[in-house]
Amino acid sequence: MTIKKVLFFDLDGTLCPNHDLVPAPGIVPIFHSFKDRGILPVIATGRSLYEVKPLLEQLQVESYILANGCYIVYQGKVLQDSQFPVATIEELLALAKIHHHDVGFFNQQRCAVTGFNPRTRAHIDQMQLAPCEIDPLFYRHNHTNFLNIYVNADQEGLYTQAFKDKLEIVRYAPFAVDVLPEQVSKAHGIDRLLAEHDLLHVPTYAFGDQNNDLSMFARVDHGIAMAVATPALKQLASYVATSEFGVVEGLKHYQLID
Repeated sequence: MTIKKVLFFDLDGTLCPNHDLVPAPGIVPIFHSFKDRGILPVIATGRSLYEVKPLLEQLQVESYILANGCYIVYQGKVLQDSQFPVATIEELLALAKIHHHDVGFFNQQRCAVTGFNPRTRAHIDQMQLAPCEIDPLFYRHNHTNFLNIYVNADQEGLYTQAFKDKLEIVRYAPFAVDVLPEQVSKAHGIDRLLAEHDLLHVPTYAFGDQNNDLSMFARVDHGIAMAVATPALKQLASYVATSEFGVVEGLKHYQLID
């Protein structure tokens, strides 16, 4: 297939509006039609492979940027599988312990948390992350891509200030922030995928709804924000959907489908 356009899709709140990894009505046949249109669809999400593998198979997608850029695959070939530095994890855990915040550990096979306080439980339930075991030392005996801190927005600054030169910290849900190794983001994932496969000249589009999509929107040619997107993302978007079917609306606006 000659690739004429590359489309990057967030999942929760975008392709899957109910945060249940179930695509919106009509999405699956649209994805199946992309190949005939010379379109390469790429999933770009904060989720990990063990969560999204059935959906990837349903959509027939073989290229994806998972864990907000930690894990990058192009047409089935792994391009990147980031390792979170153990020393930095332990520094962050020490701060979280002082403030009684739980921390989550994630790789592409499973997840674990340091504990289950009410905030953590609310997030795990909302994102349907079960099973998620309690294992405060998970990072010592498992490859770890990224972390979550289960913290409200008013205490987020404790971490952004302490680690401003070491980590990327991005809020993506009411009860949690993603904590990523330095120089890891959806935008960095896009750069690597496009550069390694000679696609830098191809028009790019991104669909999203949260602030973890900001870097992606800043990188692509056209950013399509969902109607429920954050104000910051809408400001950066080239098109803002007005209906609950924002992905289909954006695809039609840019004549990517009939």
